[in-house]
Amino acid sequence: MNIAFFGTSDRSIPLLEALKTSDFDLKLCITKNDVKVGRKQELKPTAVKTWAEENGVQCLTVDSLRGDTTGQTSSTLSEGNIELGVVADFSFIIPEEIFDLPKHKIVNIHFSLLPKYRGASPVQHAILNLDEKIGISYQLIVKGMDEGPIIHQTEYKLEGTETTNDLYPTLFNVSAKELPEILKKYVDGEAKPKEQPSEGVSYTYSPSHPKSTHIYKEDAKIDWEASPSLIDAMIRAFNPWPIAWTTLGEFGNLKEGKNPKLKVKIYSSEVVNDELVIKTIQVEGKNKVSWNEFKNGYLIR
Repeated sequence: MNIAFFGTSDRSIPLLEALKTSDFDLKLCITKNDVKVGRKQELKPTAVKTWAEENGVQCLTVDSLRGDTTGQTSSTLSEGNIELGVVADFSFIIPEEIFDLPKHKIVNIHFSLLPKYRGASPVQHAILNLDEKIGISYQLIVKGMDEGPIIHQTEYKLEGTETTNDLYPTLFNVSAKELPEILKKYVDGEAKPKEQPSEGVSYTYSPSHPKSTHIYKEDAKIDWEASPSLIDAMIRAFNPWPIAWTTLGEFGNLKEGKNPKLKVKIYSSEVVNDELVIKTIQVEGKNKVSWNEFKNGYLIR
């Protein structure tokens, strides 16, 4: 069976490797156009495009899935006789014209136990809300955001110390191990998609941009009135991006000449005896340092 993969980041590589060695025939990768990075603004391909080129898999790059690009994508899927699609960590909304084209539709890998945490940032919200477990949902794409029938769900226990940077690769690796078998059972009719329950629905809306389910820099500003455990959760949830932040003046008395308005990023912390212990911190324009180094350089004892 010919299969297509929709994705962008290097976190998708384990999935691609799993599909490559499975009974399916990975014929096509669809990813976003090369992006400009660094000070020199040099064009860099996505990890998915690089992997496809190295493994002899056809790759289609797009800047969206709207207008003419929709027709181009549909034609490429039809020409490749694609019967099933898989999407994970993709940058664009897939329209009905595309997700209805393959015989077996398109399966989305979503990192929550749907219908909880529909939207673009389920991992961050699971950490922010101190959840004891997270999950992987394999669901069919429909018009509504993450509303499609569920083929399979896998639970994953949280220890309460994970960062988003830790958790995403872990969940991708777990899904890579089980994806081929789940797809096989789905195609063979053993795993029948079930409609999501109407109870327990939630979305990962941004506090600063209430109509979006993405994370924004404004969301990562620390609320020092929150409990130590919730502040620690913020620091873990917003690592590696956008990194939890505050301003220098919010720490108290500063040494002479220090600018209280400077932004300070906090990369790591822990809660000890119900108190927040900051471990790694960075003042705007400076290198990351330990908490003790920061205190010695900026705070009056």
